[in-house]
Amino acid sequence: MKKIVLIIGILLILLGLEIIFSHGLGVVSLIYFLAGSHLILYSFLLDRLTKWIHIAIGIAYTVPIVGMLFLGIYGSQHTVDFTEDVVFVLGAGLIDDEISPSLEARLEQALVYFERNPDAVFVVCGGYGPDQTISEARAMADFLIVGGIPESQIILEDASTNTYENFLFALELVNDQLPDDFESVVITNGFHMYRSVYLARYFGINPARFGATTPILTWHQNFMREFLAVPNTWWFQT
Repeated sequence: MKKIVLIIGILLILLGLEIIFSHGLGVVSLIYFLAGSHLILYSFLLDRLTKWIHIAIGIAYTVPIVGMLFLGIYGSQHTVDFTEDVVFVLGAGLIDDEISPSLEARLEQALVYFERNPDAVFVVCGGYGPDQTISEARAMADFLIVGGIPESQIILEDASTNTYENFLFALELVNDQLPDDFESVVITNGFHMYRSVYLARYFGINPARFGATTPILTWHQNFMREFLAVPNTWWFQT
């Protein structure tokens, strides 16, 4: 048991270091690093601690694991029927004005949807990031146009900086063009689907889900970040 805990601790530290090297120091990388350091220390003290401390530590690590599993399962369940009027394609960030892997997965899923429902209107969401010369929505629209979606069926929401604003600003655009009872679907990565649908419902719509895959090399980072973002949305944004 000690060796297993020690190995897990080392792996968590390595994951934290990988995030630091690739994206810089942040909350997610710090959590992985601290959790790994804690498990390494815990492995050496395993025989000296009481049962209740073991239980408390077990719960502390079980909660985020269960939470991230829930996000993954929820995001993998499609409820779309391909008759929706509007497709909200949520942004995931650009890298030097180029489409990121997570965003590409969302856009590819949008093209899949278009093949089944070529009459839908696509709302691409995302504003300008630091040092970007093009809005995320513009880059997304260009990708979809190359993929075959007519520009006339794409609406750009290029003022938002987060998921809350994605829906806030996007609904201001579509409410002027569509009937009150329009049906919609959200396209985003699976890890991001729960919070996206939660916020959509907060703004008065109940969209179907058509989740895109999450690039495997970013699972550990994206799911942990999203697990932390959900309570923030519950308590502060809504």
